[in-house]
Amino acid sequence: MNKLLLGRKKLLMDILSVQTTSGNEFDMIAYIHKFCRENVPQAEVVIKDSNIYVTKGTADAYPCMVAHTDTVHDIHKYYKVFDDDNCLFAFNSETGKQVGIGGDDKVGIWLALEMLISKDNIKCAFFHSEEIGCVGSRAADMDWFKDVGYCLQGDRRGSKDFVNNISGKLFSKAFSKSIAPALKKYGYAETSGAITDVGQLAENGIGVCVANMSCGYYAPHTDEEIVEFYDANNCLNMVDKIINELGCNKYEYQQQKQSWNDYDWGDFSGAERSYWYSDYGKDTEVLRDEEGNETCYYCGCNRLSDSDFKGYMFCPDCNSDILLIDESYDEINNYNKSYAADDVDFEDVSDNYDGSMEHKSIVNKYLTNYAKTK
Repeated sequence: MNKLLLGRKKLLMDILSVQTTSGNEFDMIAYIHKFCRENVPQAEVVIKDSNIYVTKGTADAYPCMVAHTDTVHDIHKYYKVFDDDNCLFAFNSETGKQVGIGGDDKVGIWLALEMLISKDNIKCAFFHSEEIGCVGSRAADMDWFKDVGYCLQGDRRGSKDFVNNISGKLFSKAFSKSIAPALKKYGYAETSGAITDVGQLAENGIGVCVANMSCGYYAPHTDEEIVEFYDANNCLNMVDKIINELGCNKYEYQQQKQSWNDYDWGDFSGAERSYWYSDYGKDTEVLRDEEGNETCYYCGCNRLSDSDFKGYMFCPDCNSDILLIDESYDEINNYNKSYAADDVDFEDVSDNYDGSMEHKSIVNKYLTNYAKTK
């Protein structure tokens, strides 16, 4: 591994080693503030109502990175991050068990800080309490975003999703066309996703294109959560290319709420039905447990209810609309036939990585070594 990658991984592991949970995010806020003071002293850092706003350089329209400072995990007294062949996971040495590493959204923080170091003109916002309903971004200082040209966030599991829709479109066709070469190069594809800070900013009326993306963490909201460094680094490279290509230009866009009662299958600009169904054929975020109950992929909640949006269900624990792939829908079945669904692999192998024998062997090795020292 070259010096650049080693430096990136060290910073990622440092961030992953900072424990944080909703309502107890002070260590992460302090870490980000100290990092900015030591590594980008020329940047202006404002902490307001537990949100952090960082501005570096001068521009009429800044690229902007967004992340959130909380995770869903408990804070452990004996917590350590391990690296096994670039698979990063956390371990509680007191209990001898694996615990959640908090890649959601510590990887997003890492992306933002890496861009803050490397770009001359950029803004970064770090919001508190996203996991309990986008509390920080809901109360964001929107005046600070008036000179933002576009906004990116890494807050999604896996390594291939570029979210274009969160209960409504997030960016324009022009923006989509501009980023298409970068997405193709790094193996990403546009899809819809669950609520996160950029979606909340769109609802707040930010007025520019925003997007969320997979950034290399898997099995979020569980003790089996891991981060694959090379997947995270691939996302970082893509973000770097996108910002280099888009530069300090403004991509204006007002979010248009998606209406499921409108069956002309348009995106208000003439897109065909396949545009809205771009997420079908990808992973559902609603699973079924052994008893057949519908459960949330992220947190395991089995108290899901109907969403206001067709094709979604609402998770009260995540406070989010989560994607439901239900092949009983006639519309979806008909579409899948025209899409040659027989050629589509509906199982995302990467999202099952946490249950693979390879991953279990990694964790078991550390458990065995720990037991030998007792």
